Amino acid sequence: MPISERPAVQRVQPPKAPYNVVNRVLGWVLSSPRRASRVGEHLLLLHLVGRRTGRRIDVPVAFRDAPDGRLLVLTSSGWRVNLRGRPEVEVTLRGRRSPAVAELVEDVDAVARVLRALICEQGCAKAGRRMGIRINVDRVPTQEELVDAARRDGLSLIYLKVSGTAR
Repeated sequence: MPISERPAVQRVQPPKAPYNVVNRVLGWVLSSPRRASRVGEHLLLLHLVGRRTGRRIDVPVAFRDAPDGRLLVLTSSGWRVNLRGRPEVEVTLRGRRSPAVAELVEDVDAVARVLRALICEQGCAKAGRRMGIRINVDRVPTQEELVDAARRDGLSLIYLKVSGTAR
């Protein structure tokens, strides 16, 4: 697709096969305080239960601190729907497992506002790499362009309030 036809912002999707292996390795690394000390500064393990299957799901995710003290995760992954109406989860943060409450935000306007604030704060180049998005314009994307990206790519936010941890 020529650059001029690309949307202003699009989600970067890594290849599935290597990602499954990477997720297993990261799960092992993040589950120990000693191992997590090297890579756990912006990664955590999110533990949730499937809505229909009841299966335990453990997924490594990148996070950042939200202004209100919660942790913020940006995702388009399918596992996020398991949080609808089921906010009780656990997280392993720096190798320590704790209960947490998750708030799933799927409203595209709200997602776009947070995305735009993060892009403005970090700059387009850093924000793109850190949030797993590709910014195809040489400026901060508009609110409308980010709403389009959130809708098209199924981008959602997850806020995590972790119990009993000092951040």
